[in-house]
Amino acid sequence: MDNKTDQFDQLIEVIKRLSKQDNYSIKILDEEPDIFDSKFGGIPYWTTDKEYPENSEGEKLSLLAQINFDKCDVEEPLPKNGMLQFFIDGGDDLMGLNFDDQTLPDNFRVVYHEKIDYNITKESLEKMDIFASLDEEYFPIDGELKISLNKNFDYITPNDFGFEKIFSEAYKEVYGKELDKDSRSYKVLNDEENDKLYDKLLSDDNKNNHKIFGYPFFTQEDPRSNEKYSNYDILLLQIDSDKKILWGDSGVCNFFITKNH
Repeated sequence: MDNKTDQFDQLIEVIKRLSKQDNYSIKILDEEPDIFDSKFGGIPYWTTDKEYPENSEGEKLSLLAQINFDKCDVEEPLPKNGMLQFFIDGGDDLMGLNFDDQTLPDNFRVVYHEKIDYNITKESLEKMDIFASLDEEYFPIDGELKISLNKNFDYITPNDFGFEKIFSEAYKEVYGKELDKDSRSYKVLNDEENDKLYDKLLSDDNKNNHKIFGYPFFTQEDPRSNEKYSNYDILLLQIDSDKKILWGDSGVCNFFITKNH
């Protein structure tokens, strides 16, 4: 193995060291969930004292995901208790996304319940006209999927808008050279190195397609490369296309918040 190869392998390890982040990978379980379980899709937990989220036309939104922190082993900054829920418009072909303003919550909503009332029943939800979203034309989830959270980690990848900064720092540490501010990793490296870099940063331990925190994955470009969204630096939830989940043409869904949110 020559010195150039040694340095390139070292570059990858430095990128990993500089960018490693904890996350919670989400696993889909082969179990039937109830209204209190962490899950994708199905009938949401809800209480009569809260106004149920609606779209811009006054129609009820559909439960995309809910996380019951009473039953999850998580660390700060996630809460130890309560229910975090994500809703989208299952009748919207963009599934809640507004390309003109991706922060506008007209057709999506994120809700947090500090305490969970375990006296709520499925029948009481039906009286509030709250049902599972099984017949929505564009709803991405087939059925109701129970999930669990497990602590994990991942590394930044080249499709993250913050990658070039990490790459420049790692390159300087390994090669002793400072790259121009307009340099891009894909131009600095050859095709073989670019492919190897991506593969190594997306190792088996790093392929957490459904997750909370960590680094996002995109099938197209990172929307945060737009200055308007550049401060949305925390991945609150990612749901990828899967056997029973389909976002358009095998896309991926991301919810972001800011550090001060």
